[in-house]
Parts: sequence; structure tokens; C-alpha cells
Amino acid sequence: MMSRIDDERYSFLAFARNHVFVTLFGIVAPVLLFACFIGYPIVYTIYLSFFEWNGMAPTKTFVGLANYSYMFGDKYFYISLENNLKWLVVSLAFPVVLGFLIAYAMRVRAVYFPTLLRTAIFFPVTMSLVAVGLMFLLILNPIFGAFDTVLRALGLGFLVSEWFGDYRIAIYTLAFVGGWAFTGLPMIFYFAGIGDVPKETFDAARIEGAGHLRMMLRVALPQLRSVTAVVVMLTLFESLKAFDLIAVMTKGAPFGRTNVLGYLVYLESFWNSRFGYGATVSVAILVLSIAIATLMLGTVFRGAFDV
Repeated sequence: MMSRIDDERYSFLAFARNHVFVTLFGIVAPVLLFACFIGYPIVYTIYLSFFEWNGMAPTKTFVGLANYSYMFGDKYFYISLENNLKWLVVSLAFPVVLGFLIAYAMRVRAVYFPTLLRTAIFFPVTMSLVAVGLMFLLILNPIFGAFDTVLRALGLGFLVSEWFGDYRIAIYTLAFVGGWAFTGLPMIFYFAGIGDVPKETFDAARIEGAGHLRMMLRVALPQLRSVTAVVVMLTLFESLKAFDLIAVMTKGAPFGRTNVLGYLVYLESFWNSRFGYGATVSVAILVLSIAIATLMLGTVFRGAFDV
């Protein structure tokens, strides 16, 4: 039978062992994983942006800020940046707004078979964007595509266009395709968020004669500020990392007018063998992401997470 001293010693050792276990696997391990798979690549990318390197040579040539100087004079960088911003605007106006409207309609039971509809809209989120791109290449084909065929059948042939060949609308077409695949994510967030709004709040607004539009704008949205903050942040990052659809559907054509920053990194690094300049554009994406995220969380959504 253990003495009291032995029992206390055993308890202390057990506590110390558990504390070490929690420290190692609960703190140290995640930090090491973050440092290896996120921290180190970011640091190395910043380091590489100060060099000229073709990706195969054993040595790199230090060029200082030459890559940054070239980037600020590169017209394709500005075209890509503008396209990313257009993609962000379309994403905020299309999948986010549509996702909220669908979520609200399902919550107030304004649609039939809400579970089936929710599943159908969320399904594209699980699809590979490569598969989505190949599918829409067929749907939007100007000769035999289903979309233009329907337009002609409805007497709207004047709307038929070179959806990927016209530089004025190609980037918007790509953004809408990306938005179609992304809509399910905002919908799920808003569906869950509206479900947390007290039912009495909607009942009170309905008794006061509020219609659906007023309840969406005056009741639902003010209660969903934190959800909206998360959705907008996800949309921001989704638009800045756009790559798959461009690579599959246009490859930057026509004349580089559908390039985005992510695809520009790929072109400069793997096609032009300018890994230093590709890293520089990657740093620009990182800085832009941090700047816009900080602006949104610090100003636009100030107080969104207050409880």
C-alpha cells in the first residue's frame, strides 16, 4: 500500500507527464508543422525574390530589388492584378449574395425540397475546378454549346458571344464559372447562421408587417455580421488564388487578358524559367492578401465578432 508521500509523488509525475504530452503534441507539433509547410515556404519565397534563377542552375544570382522594379513596370502584372480585383467583385456580387438569398429562402421554407436543393447547390464545391472548367468549356462553346443553343432557341441569339475569346468579357465569364462552383460555401455558412437567429425575432418582424426583403435587410443581415465577415474573407482568398479555371479554360488568352496573379506566377516560373520574378509576384499576392484582410477585419467588419 502506497504511502501518502508516494501517492503525491505519483500524482505529480502523472501531472508532469500529461503536461509534457500536451505541450509536445498540442503546441510544439502544430507550430513545427506550420513552420515546415507554411512558414518556411513563405520565407524562402521572399528570399528567392531577391535573386535571378532559372530553377535548374546550381547557383542563384543576387539582383537585389531588380525583380520588384521590373514588376512595377510590367503591364501584365497590372492586367493580372486588375483581373483579380474584377474576380473579387464578381465573387462578392454573385456567389455571396446568391448564397445568402438561397439560404434565407430555405430557412423560411419558401422553396420546395430544401434538403435536395441544398445538396445540389453545395455539390459543385466538392468538385475539382479542373472538371468544372472542362464542363463549362463544352457548355459555353460558341458552336455547339448548350448555353448558346438555348439562347438561339429563345430568340436571344443577339446575346451569343465568344465567351472566352472576347477579351472584354472573358475574365467575367471565368469569374462567373468560379462563382457557380463557390456558391454552395456561402450558402452553407448563411444557412447555419440564420438558423441561430432566434425565431422570435422573425416572428416579431412579421407581426409588424415586415416583408421578406425587410426581414433580410433589417433582421437577418445585422445578426449575421460575423458570418458575413468569414464569408467575405473566404471569398477574398478564393479570388486571389484563382488559377485552375484559367489554366484549363483560357491559359491567359486572349493576349494575356485573362491572366491573374496566380497564373502569372506559373507562367513566369515554369514557362519563362524566371523563378525569381515568379517569387516576386507571389510576395505581391501575400502582401495584397494581408493588406485587404487587415482592412476588412479592422474597418469594414469592426465589431463583427463582438459577443
